[in-house]
Amino acid sequence: MNNLKNKTIFLTGACGGLGSALALELCQQQADVIISDKNPRSLNIMCDKIIEQGGKEPMAYPMDLVGATPNDFYQLALTIDKNIGSLDALVHTAAEFSGLTEFTHYEATRWLQEMQINLNSPIFLTQSLLPLLKKSQGSIIFTTENLDTVAKAYWGAYGTTKAGINHFASVLKEEMEDFKVSVNSLVPAPMKTQLRAKAWPAETDKGLVQPEIVVKQYIELLNMTIDR
Repeated sequence: MNNLKNKTIFLTGACGGLGSALALELCQQQADVIISDKNPRSLNIMCDKIIEQGGKEPMAYPMDLVGATPNDFYQLALTIDKNIGSLDALVHTAAEFSGLTEFTHYEATRWLQEMQINLNSPIFLTQSLLPLLKKSQGSIIFTTENLDTVAKAYWGAYGTTKAGINHFASVLKEEMEDFKVSVNSLVPAPMKTQLRAKAWPAETDKGLVQPEIVVKQYIELLNMTIDR
């Protein structure tokens, strides 16, 4: 089953380990993907890679979530509405994790940055795009973590934001039921990524999966929740 052809999907963190694998797969399935990340050069490289591997050319939308404001997200929604006219799915994979740290030594700037990227920005980005998603009865996917793991010592802001986004997704899911907007959270299997290496630098590759394997969960869920 492929319900994704010509469907418009906004993807955050498109240059990360998981995000880049997902962007490639979505474009290979002929979706109209808007890839977003903080680095315009990395987005251009990602676009070239997708085209080289036979995927449908994506649209690049550079956006640094650290400094993004609700008005920036509102302007994004206006741009999508004006230039495309619809949005079928929003997939959050952007994440910021700077390592395990005892809270006593947590710098305020670092805490606030992780809160902004992992919690505040996804929430307000979702809010800005909800009118378009309601029209299409679309799909929203948040990427979270095993909460038992990140509730332990030293997980600091990252663990707090993942618990927060999981709670927010649960609240939003109930609110969107009458609008037939699907809201889901996915907990990826342990992956071989730079983010995970920051938490477990001595970990071997044994037991880790490649992001390309995890992507199948996202594709399956999108197929189930778009044009359902």
